[in-house]
Amino acid sequence: MKNKFKYLVKYSLKKKIDTKWFKIVNVLLLVLLVFLVNMDYLINLFGGDFEEKENIYVVDNVGSFDTFSSYFNALAKEMDIDGFEIILDQDILNDESKIDDEVIVVLNPSNTEYLSGEIVSFDAVSRTTYEMIVSSVNAVKSELVLSTSGLTPDEIAALSSPVEITERVLNEEAQNNETKENVGAIVTTVLIVPFFILIVTMVQMLGAEINDEKTSRGMEIIISSVPAKIHFISKVVAAISYVLIQGILLLIYSGIAMLLRNVLASSTTVTSGGMFTEVMTMLSDAGIFSLLAKGSVILIILFIVSFIAYAITAAILASMTTNIEDFQQLQTPLMIIMLVGYYVALMAVMFDGSVFIHVLGYIPLLSVMIAPTLYLIGEMSLLSLALSTLLTVVVTYFLYKYGLRIYKVGILNYSSSKLWRKMFKSLGNKE
Repeated sequence: MKNKFKYLVKYSLKKKIDTKWFKIVNVLLLVLLVFLVNMDYLINLFGGDFEEKENIYVVDNVGSFDTFSSYFNALAKEMDIDGFEIILDQDILNDESKIDDEVIVVLNPSNTEYLSGEIVSFDAVSRTTYEMIVSSVNAVKSELVLSTSGLTPDEIAALSSPVEITERVLNEEAQNNETKENVGAIVTTVLIVPFFILIVTMVQMLGAEINDEKTSRGMEIIISSVPAKIHFISKVVAAISYVLIQGILLLIYSGIAMLLRNVLASSTTVTSGGMFTEVMTMLSDAGIFSLLAKGSVILIILFIVSFIAYAITAAILASMTTNIEDFQQLQTPLMIIMLVGYYVALMAVMFDGSVFIHVLGYIPLLSVMIAPTLYLIGEMSLLSLALSTLLTVVVTYFLYKYGLRIYKVGILNYSSSKLWRKMFKSLGNKE
């Protein structure tokens, strides 16, 4: 019997993995992850950029090009705007018919106002660029005024230097909201989204496989050779093995993408290269890595047991149907549960301290997407996470115990009528 069980698991797993579709999807996943993680480097490597650089030419008739350039670049950096290049060109206005995409700033001396300026362009200049140019020209004027005031260089430097401002927020909760929202977005993207995709894939594949065996009448041959219990467990084990393999492959693809990013970082000079460093610093400051270290075992158990619970539920529903169309209808409640868990996890940060969301974090099938998010944003303690996991384990046990009774009746059922009535009636049968 043990050898038959192994054969069923291997056969089911082979049907999922040893296919062209599985290989094509994984190649696409690898390419997609590599592209997403290294998007900035790859675009830069092939001679592109996120934004076409905007050239700003300066006709300097007052000798203040360096001042204008330094002020403009400092302002662009402060506003986190990249893509400008300041160029000194005294002759660019000699032939105005050749002006196309250029923006030209003319600095002229003034007897009454110290400085006058003119912006020349073929098309209208964007409002942001215009305001930055005006601010920079005003800064040049201020420096010209100071330089003719008779003040010492140190006094001029003190007066023209930017004001150093520190921020003090009295409402600490408001100060932490932005960080918490960013952390919540990262948690749902890294943990919840892959889990959601894997669960959907697993449910669809279980339904398709069981219905294929029933449609081809191969189920009768299988059940005549092995008990329904062994067949049921083999399907669940094969499904869990599949998602674990796919999950490990995703981790490997992510590692390859990060390794490639490090390689590209040494050969390019993309300004956004520090994005991942900033994200890691933010997560570290928020205590995410410390929370992961403390709750890693419980989180792993919660994810694995939840995979088992979803696999058991999908197998039970598939056993009660005779074709994939009926299964699609019968699995609707399961899909609704998954969508509710996913969207509540996304909203957990927005509704900080919500009792309703905390209660949903303890409900099995929902908790796997909600509880980790609440825990990592500091809204759920490690003890509460353990309790949520324990409840999932208990419910999964009862799903298996009573689901097996439904499976035994449904696996040889070829009628699509009165499915729910048959399902509830089978619950009263003894194993």
